[in-house]
Amino acid sequence: MNAGKRSRSALRLAVLAFFIFLVLFIYSSLNLMNVDLGYRQHELLRAEARLRLEIDALRASRAGLLSLERIERIARQELGYRYPEAGQIIKVVEAVHER
Repeated sequence: MNAGKRSRSALRLAVLAFFIFLVLFIYSSLNLMNVDLGYRQHELLRAEARLRLEIDALRASRAGLLSLERIERIARQELGYRYPEAGQIIKVVEAVHER
């Protein structure tokens, strides 16, 4: 009888130790996943900041490329276009694209 009580108490102690180990293992796993997600979030925020800077630079470049002064300078200097003279008729025709 004494041996039976010892085996039962040893079994209870083993089951208790197993559940304590299981709870600690799950807690540490979730904590490590939380830390990993924090690092991933930080990386994504840094990537977002870099992309926002790149977008701002591209918008500034686009604004410079679409400026009317630049287009007029290219048309006059590089393409040789001139302003129409007084009384000159300018015919504008839109090309029809076949599909």
